[in-house]
Amino acid sequence: MPMFPVIKRAAVVTATAALSVTVLAGTASARPSVGEIAYGDRGTGVKCVQLALNASLHSGLQTDGIWGARTETAVRQFQQAKHLDVDGIVGVQTGSQLLEVIVHNEHAWGTTCWENLPTW
Repeated sequence: MPMFPVIKRAAVVTATAALSVTVLAGTASARPSVGEIAYGDRGTGVKCVQLALNASLHSGLQTDGIWGARTETAVRQFQQAKHLDVDGIVGVQTGSQLLEVIVHNEHAWGTTCWENLPTW
């Protein structure tokens, strides 16, 4: 019996297994874990918070990705309006509500904000 078909079959099985592992790993790690966003933080998550607050409260925040006193005040107002715990911190409950605002008002930012806001 020639060895070529056995080697070919083994190569196909190995390649298929490697592809399956790669696909599953990619799916499992598609969204990084995002913790809380709060006063003093900087980055894309803060910019998403600011975009959502401007869209929902017309707060006039500069969308610079820097969380300062005005951003915190607006977060507290948003939390109060949405009947959430008013703590000035964007956790999963507040983040989920902010993401809804983004999806409805800032469509181009939907995926970016989903990746950078703490949500369910």
